[in-house]
Amino acid sequence: MEPVLEALNRRGVSSSKWAKDLSRQFLLFTHRQWTYRNTTVHYKPSEGKTVAEHEAIDQQVRSLQHLPLNTLLPHHRHLLNKEDFTKLLSGTTTAKQFWVAEVQSSLAEAALMRRLKRVKYRRGTVVKKRHNRTVIVSTVLSPLIPPT
Repeated sequence: MEPVLEALNRRGVSSSKWAKDLSRQFLLFTHRQWTYRNTTVHYKPSEGKTVAEHEAIDQQVRSLQHLPLNTLLPHHRHLLNKEDFTKLLSGTTTAKQFWVAEVQSSLAEAALMRRLKRVKYRRGTVVKKRHNRTVIVSTVLSPLIPPT
């Protein structure tokens, strides 16, 4: 440390001035870090959400908008209408969250309907073909299934 201080003294900087400048630089550095963290992590610009939450919701919308139409049931295909995306993307984050929930719900319904098509139903029971044998299994979904 001695050679460094001697070199500073030759340039006209005293050790006390050097220490003051160093502590000032530390304070400025930590203040910049604190400001950056507040603006990116804790800042809630609108709708009570952080920037990262807004970006995550936007990413979900962008990934769901590229779904093929045949993944949804016919009465839900209006959700993937291309003209509505520009309106949706410029809308509020809450509207985007509702849209994402609606699309995920319709995907779950489509998956359920695909499963139901593979199975023949009787009221209160499910008749499945397993290993070329018919097996009757009671199901929780049986009250939801329309009578045949």
